[in-house]
Amino acid sequence: MDEDQHAGQRNGIERRLAAVERDVAVILSNYATKEDLVKLESKVQDRLSRLDNSLSEMKNRVIRWFFATTVSLAAVAFTAGKFL
Repeated sequence: MDEDQHAGQRNGIERRLAAVERDVAVILSNYATKEDLVKLESKVQDRLSRLDNSLSEMKNRVIRWFFATTVSLAAVAFTAGKFL
């Protein structure tokens, strides 16, 4: 092989290598790091905690509503019973 062929092969290899380097850079830029996962886990835990608090509060409201409704209906029933 002469020098022109070697130069052509080298240029081809360098172009392919540059393309591979660009592809690897794109792949690496799209990966999540351990730090990213820790941040995401923290956010998810925070939201789950808030959701748990909201559900607990809603449960307490429903229990209070049920109790108040039961007492009110009992009072209405006893009052109606007095008139019958």
